[in-house]
Order: sequence, then structure tokens, then C-alpha cells
Amino acid sequence: MKKGVATEVIPEKVNPRLPGGFNLPPFGIHQTLAVVIVCIALWAVGAIWLGVQAASQWVGGWQDDIHIHVYLDATKSKQEADLKAALEGIPQISSLRKISAEEAARWMQEWLNNAGLSQKELVDRLPITFELSLNDEQAEFLFADIRDAASRYGGEVNEDEVNMAQAHQWISQAEYLAWFASLILAMAMALIISNTLRMMLLARTDEIHLMRLMGAKEWFVRMPFILEGVLLGGVAGLAAWILLWPLVLGAGEWLEMLQVDLNSWLLLLPLLFGGALVGAFGAVVATTRVVSNEQAG
Repeated sequence: MKKGVATEVIPEKVNPRLPGGFNLPPFGIHQTLAVVIVCIALWAVGAIWLGVQAASQWVGGWQDDIHIHVYLDATKSKQEADLKAALEGIPQISSLRKISAEEAARWMQEWLNNAGLSQKELVDRLPITFELSLNDEQAEFLFADIRDAASRYGGEVNEDEVNMAQAHQWISQAEYLAWFASLILAMAMALIISNTLRMMLLARTDEIHLMRLMGAKEWFVRMPFILEGVLLGGVAGLAAWILLWPLVLGAGEWLEMLQVDLNSWLLLLPLLFGGALVGAFGAVVATTRVVSNEQAG
């Protein structure tokens, strides 16, 4: 009988495999599917952080020199001195400047690209304008105090500028949400890789059992699957980073208008090593479950 086994011919296109080792690209269908799904999830994470980066640059550049404008209708000029005194009484306002109607008209003509408007007509129509510089835009009730002072004397605050000044707080909250979304997606990716490797483990149960009968240490049995998880996550991370470039290049013109310069290279290492870490975690979970089942049996 032993003689018959020794002379058995190995079929063509069948590669004999010794116990141990891990799969290298090209992957099988299960690994490829896992890489695609994890790549999509990592791409979503990268897109979220690119959005946070763009918003931070856009708002950060504006917040280097924050100004809030308060307008008073020219027919209420008697209230001008009282409004100015009320605004100057707010501690967080570092300076107050009245913008002349001529200066405001010139600025508006430039903004409208000299759209044929008469400067004299603009001067007659523009309101009295105060420009406020702030020394602590994060102070509580600051903008409520500015609105209150303006409303008491018939003025109006440029609410768009107020929203921009408060955008820093919104971006901080968005970063917390981005971290939360990244954590949830990381758990989902680990689960996907874990299930994929779980199928590979079940397919190689006999091989693992043989390795243990031959005296292989536990780390020697687990390590190929952990390396495979690292490889799956790393490949998915690299593919996700490459797929971010069409997004950045496609929005390049629009971002240039906003004076935003995204740096996609900053995401290369986080996506690459993040994917590898998630893959390793999923592999550890998968191998732990297999060992537990065998010990239970």
C-alpha cells in the first residue's frame, strides 16, 4: 500500500502544498471580494477626512482675520453714535472702524467687476457700515451681544460672517463625527476580513490539524493567517488611496477657487497602515474563534 502511494502521479496544474504559509496575490475570489469591500470602506473614510481637511483650510484661512460688519440704514444716522458706543462696549471687540460709503462703493464695484453701476448712486444707497475686529470669537454670548447692540439701535449684523466665525466649532464637531464614522467602518472592515479568513480556516482545517500533530507551535499556526489579514488590509488601503486621486483632481478647479490645497499624500500612511491594522485585528479574531472551537471539541 505504501508503495502505491509513493508512485501516485500528481495531476497537472495542481501545485502540491505543504502545511503552513499564506496566500499571496493574485488572491482567490473570497479574498478579492474582501479587498474590494474594505477598499470601498477605506475610500469612504479617506473622502471624509479629505472633506474635513478642505473645510479646515477654507475656514482656517478666513479665520486668520475675522471681521464682522454691522449695518445701519442711512435714514437712522442719529443712532450712529449710540450704536458705535454700544459696540465698543463689548469686551471681545478689539477695534471698530467705520467704513465710508465711498470705500464700500469702490469695494462693491470691484466685487461686481465694474458691472456698470454708478459709484455716486451706490454711495447714496449704501448703509452706514461698521467693521468689527474680534479678539476672542469663541467667547460665549459674543455674537448675541453684537446682535443685541445692533437691534437696539436699528442696525443689522452680517449673519453670513457670524456663521463663518462660528464654523470652527462646527468643524470640531465634524471631526468627532469623522472619528466615530472611521471607528464604525474599521469595525465593519475587521468583521469582513475576519469572516473571509474564517472561511479560509475552515477550508484548511485538515492542514491546521496536521500542523498541530507535527508539533507546530500555536503562533506558527496562526501567523500565516494574521499575515494574510495584514496583506488584505494593506492592499485595500493602498487601492483606496489611489482611488482618492480622481476625487481630488476632479474637484481641483473648484477647490482652487476656494483657495484650498488638499494634500492627499497625508492619507497614504494612515490608509495603508490603518488597513493593515484592521486586517490583523480581523485575523486575530478569526484564529481565536477556530482555536476555541477545536479546544471545545
